[in-house]
Amino acid sequence: MNHVTTAQAAARLGVTQVAVRKLIGTGQLISVGVVGRVILLDADSVEQLARVGTRHGRPWTEENAWAALLLLSGNSQVEWVGSTQLSRLRRKLTKMEPAELPILARRRALVHRYRGTTDVVQRLRGHVLATSAAAMADDSTGQRFGLTGGAGIVDGYVMSGDAGALKEAYGLIDDREGNVVLREVVTIQAFTDGVPLAAIALDLMESPATRERNAGLRILEELLSGR
Repeated sequence: MNHVTTAQAAARLGVTQVAVRKLIGTGQLISVGVVGRVILLDADSVEQLARVGTRHGRPWTEENAWAALLLLSGNSQVEWVGSTQLSRLRRKLTKMEPAELPILARRRALVHRYRGTTDVVQRLRGHVLATSAAAMADDSTGQRFGLTGGAGIVDGYVMSGDAGALKEAYGLIDDREGNVVLREVVTIQAFTDGVPLAAIALDLMESPATRERNAGLRILEELLSGR
């Protein structure tokens, strides 16, 4: 596993090592162990945070994150959030920059990354609601984002607890760079009409692939400008 020290992470992010430790505490950076007195961090989590920025702001709860993503996608039927909170979310969205959304919505799902065989990947697709690059296998979604692909990978949302069950059932192996990404959620009400467009865009925006990030950013900019 690729890893970096807190000093290296601080230099990459342009913050102090004290700030890096706080980012570990909030879950924005992933600690993979300690050697002597040196904390080692997952390099991928550092690079992802470098892409979206370390802007301050309390992250939304999962329920509020999905309420905001539905509102941004043009769906006003959000029954699990009160009217006062919905009004606050609407106001926030009217003045939000795209780079803020990954920070505020980072608690929307618990992400698990695995590796599976080609056959397993094909079979897993029936168990998830596809997002990010995997969603581009749908022609209309691919046209909306200007992307093609989705073959060879699984990236999708599942109910809380399903990732572990699928891992055991299909013999998946933990791998942060694997071809299977399972995103566990509790707020299943948000998926009545499939994965919200804003969520697909947000997941793409966090991709390591430049073309995918740009496509996600473009759609988020369009959605936010329409608020």
